[in-house]
Amino acid sequence: MNTRALLLFICLILAGAATDTQAQSRKKKEKQKKEQQAARDKAVKDSLAKITPYERLLKDPQKTAKGLMNLYYVKSKLYLELPMSLMGKNLLLASTISEISDNYDGIVGSKQNPMQVQFSKVDSSILLRKIETGTITPASDTTIQQALDINSIGAIIKVFPVQAYNKDRSTAVIDVTEYFAGDVKELSPFGIFSVYGAYGLKSTPSFKRDRSFIGEIKSFSDNVMIKSHLSYETSIGDGKRTLVKDNPFTAVMTRTFVLLPEQPLRPRVADSRIGIFTTSKNQLSDAVNRTEAVYFANRWRLEPKDAAAYQRGELVEPVQPIIFYVDSDFPQSWKQPIKKAVEDWQLTFEKIGFKNAILALDYPKGDSSFDPDNIKYNCIRYSPVPVANAMGPSWVDPRTGEIINASVYVFHDIVRLLNNWIFVQTAPANKAVRHKELPEKERQEGIQYVVRHEIGHCLGFMHNMGSSASIPVDSLRSPSFTQQYGTTHSIMDYARFNYVAQPGDLEKGVALNPPQFGLYDYYLVKWNYAWFPASVSAADEKATLAKWITDRSGDPRYRYGAQGLQSVDPHSQTEDLGDDAVQASLYGISNLKYIIKNLNSWVGPEDKDYTYRQEIWENVLSQYVRYINHVLNNIGGIYLHEKYEGDPVPFFQSVPRQQQVKAFRFLLDQLADLDWLEDKALLENMTLTGTPATVLRSQVVEALLNMPGRVNLSASKSTEANPFAPKEVMDNLYSFVWKKTSAGQLPNKAEKDVQKAYVAAIIKESKLAPSGAGDASAITDDAFTGIQLPGLHMADGCAHTELPGKAAFGAADPISGFRSLSINFNRAPALESLYYAKILATRQLLTAAVARTADKETAMHYRLLLHQIEKALK
Repeated sequence: MNTRALLLFICLILAGAATDTQAQSRKKKEKQKKEQQAARDKAVKDSLAKITPYERLLKDPQKTAKGLMNLYYVKSKLYLELPMSLMGKNLLLASTISEISDNYDGIVGSKQNPMQVQFSKVDSSILLRKIETGTITPASDTTIQQALDINSIGAIIKVFPVQAYNKDRSTAVIDVTEYFAGDVKELSPFGIFSVYGAYGLKSTPSFKRDRSFIGEIKSFSDNVMIKSHLSYETSIGDGKRTLVKDNPFTAVMTRTFVLLPEQPLRPRVADSRIGIFTTSKNQLSDAVNRTEAVYFANRWRLEPKDAAAYQRGELVEPVQPIIFYVDSDFPQSWKQPIKKAVEDWQLTFEKIGFKNAILALDYPKGDSSFDPDNIKYNCIRYSPVPVANAMGPSWVDPRTGEIINASVYVFHDIVRLLNNWIFVQTAPANKAVRHKELPEKERQEGIQYVVRHEIGHCLGFMHNMGSSASIPVDSLRSPSFTQQYGTTHSIMDYARFNYVAQPGDLEKGVALNPPQFGLYDYYLVKWNYAWFPASVSAADEKATLAKWITDRSGDPRYRYGAQGLQSVDPHSQTEDLGDDAVQASLYGISNLKYIIKNLNSWVGPEDKDYTYRQEIWENVLSQYVRYINHVLNNIGGIYLHEKYEGDPVPFFQSVPRQQQVKAFRFLLDQLADLDWLEDKALLENMTLTGTPATVLRSQVVEALLNMPGRVNLSASKSTEANPFAPKEVMDNLYSFVWKKTSAGQLPNKAEKDVQKAYVAAIIKESKLAPSGAGDASAITDDAFTGIQLPGLHMADGCAHTELPGKAAFGAADPISGFRSLSINFNRAPALESLYYAKILATRQLLTAAVARTADKETAMHYRLLLHQIEKALK
């Protein structure tokens, strides 16, 4: 082998050796990499094994809120971390409208009735239970309590599977996304103070989950807050047709869990003789042989910081004052009178030893803990809708009646209502208000009055429609009396402005406004908020409170006149003044005539398009109808008194004959004096208007012919020797209607209208009308609703929706108190025969009148009436 070949061979051997060495090196490195990767994989695996499901579930949340319950928003899901310590604790769950796309379908700030709820754990699920506490038993009856416990378990309204526990299993995490971003009936925005409902319309929603989501979340030491953005499509109809179909709708709802007090407030047992909202219970006791209805007074927890000083009669501050926050969105000029209206109530609390018991504050700025939609905060809210109203609902701890939250909703057109009230009721006496726009002074005073009344509701106080009835009418024209007492003895009355005052009275010093507070209001605050130390037993407290009422029960200034009784009790009427409806109405009507006569000259230059004059004329008409109804309710009326054994008042007392006859004659006089309502100079430039006088005559006649049934009951309970009786009603009305016809004289147009109305009404009341009529001999609470002109809205201006909480309803009426009126076995004997006898007498009279009447038009009028009677008698 030559040298070259040898060298080539050696190189090949050396190259092969090098290749083997490199291959071995590569294998070694690959092995090392695998080992390193395996080690890394093991380390990752070991690390992952250490991450708990709790940490994995809540990793990297977009939003977090920690407090009573922790909230985590992760990947479009809302998780709630619930401490096991909260199991079985009492909470309220509230749902508040925070923002809305159509405020006719709900009011910002309004709430569904909050639910008392508890969480409990069963296996791997958390249960949300709705708690009902409508039946109770004394603590000493332990066996009855055991029976109640198994007969009133909390109803399960939602089951939440546990998603994870924390390390020591002291908390459980549940997914609450669908509950708060879904369509949950008890948390819905619909059915809360819908404006559509006031107009007879109904909104039908269809939920859209794809447009709904969770928004802001907050958690504090005693409450949790979740904002839900809920979308729907709504259709609006009147029951016969759909007016709007599939209209997009969105509401932002604030849902709040708030922890109820661990130590409940000792309940104050309510008394039917005083107007306070109640929370009703059924009480079972071994000591009493029946189930008792028990009512707890709705009241704030107001306790003195210094109990010893309080008991010495010193003014002390409460541990926790009642605070109302005033919406920053109110028109600027409204804020001061609203705040003053709240703090006006301090006067009443100072009388019972509390100073600074109630405060009004602006919405805090820069305070992240404040949210007006959180049930923890009491707010006065502005609602920018054309509704002439205000409301003051409250929500309570269902266990005790303790008020937890209260709100006032003030709608924008409350100023329009105030304008109308003040103009129609006081313009004759007050030259300053004879303008299209209400002067600022009167406007602010009016706002302050309305809000002061609503705050009264928020304190637990019901309407007292009897407070003005104890004031002599002539005293309402007295400078000294009105400056001291105003128009009523309670701000909780519907006694507006002084319509009794006549031109010139203001200059003499007569006050035209309702009072800041009346005697009854101070009495009411004392009864509901006077503090008793724990050393005073509940029984002794109840006895003391009852004695306070008994001691004043003979004084009509302290009488409670429940709302809703005006069709029976003329001393419990809305919108009235004074103790004599006839005299007060005569003053009021005189003022209305004065307005009609002068309205063009007062506001003509300011009312270029006549719309304001149209509005005032309609309000004059409505006010006149109120006066008529105030008087009408005296006929057959019965004064009612809530009473307990030993009270020096009768439970019922028939309106005296003299007053009933006076009322009857007043109404007959009004039938002949209605043409002033149709002032040509005023109406010629207004909306086309028919003949309201004719309509009113017809309604008054029909109402009077409906009176015998009412008069019969009143007469049967009267202690007078000669009470006003049904036959007297019929005879007097017949004589009035046919006076000219009987005398052979020609009736004028107004008298013909009355005669036509009489024939139509008497046919109806005699049961000869084909459609039949109601039983005029049986009176119920709603048997007589009074006169109301068609097409006119007779706004109260304070039509409240009282919502003291679900448990507060029970058997109690949230408007009229918890002892509702019932009239049993009331059936007047053969009243139809009275009507029938008058029909026959009318036929005989008309037959003779047709034969002797030479005037063709009058004769044809009589023939038509005869035809109607003959047709009914067939």
